[in-house]
Amino acid sequence: MSFRLIYEVEPPREPTLTKFFRQLEIYGDVVDAFLIPDNHLGRAALSSVVLAVEALKLGLEPIVALNARDRNHLRLASDLLSLRAFGIQEVLLLFGDQIETGRSDLTVRRMLEHEGGAGLRRGVVAPISKALAWRKAADFVVTQLGSAGLASVSHLRAQAWSKPVYGGAAALQTREMAVRVMGGIPGFTVPDGYLEAFETDPEAGFRFALDCLDELCDGGVDGAHLVVPAGRIRFAEMLAEWVAARRRAPVVERQP
Repeated sequence: MSFRLIYEVEPPREPTLTKFFRQLEIYGDVVDAFLIPDNHLGRAALSSVVLAVEALKLGLEPIVALNARDRNHLRLASDLLSLRAFGIQEVLLLFGDQIETGRSDLTVRRMLEHEGGAGLRRGVVAPISKALAWRKAADFVVTQLGSAGLASVSHLRAQAWSKPVYGGAAALQTREMAVRVMGGIPGFTVPDGYLEAFETDPEAGFRFALDCLDELCDGGVDGAHLVVPAGRIRFAEMLAEWVAARRRAPVVERQP
């Protein structure tokens, strides 16, 4: 199946790799790559570069997130040099979640243009409605979570973007979790009745994520990154079933 599945790791916030390795174990045979966040939500966690090296040692394919918020130019050069030294090939460049103090003056544009990134596949987040502008130099783009990603794809195609596009899907275990995520992630869209569905179907959030994957896959998106905050084992089982079903399905020509 050409549709690329990327699992977004929840990086440990304590000095141990146990939870990280457990996530790799659960999804290692189901997905194609692992996106490793960089102090996401503005909270300190283990280094995305270090975790990526550990994933690579296990024969897994990491995509390393680097945010501009926490870096000066020298730190960026050092991180890019480290990625290349260890043979890591892909990096997602982000600004980072907002924090009250300590922001760097580094920008995603400067990160993308940095000469130290030569030889790496560099990705950025696609703007919902803005022109690509300097982002055209990226090697791939990632859209926001949910079905709104398809609208971003149409916007990208209108700008003659032909490189890979990865949408996003969130597999949320409970209604309470869904409410928190919807309130904290801009652009995360859900259909009418999404929250109400949890009242009769405890796996409604998981089914919605799989429906998003169907929509993205059938809409010609190259892949999707998956956010799974809880219920990882059960969703991995459902995802494996989804992959098997897609592989059995007749090949449908992607939309132009």
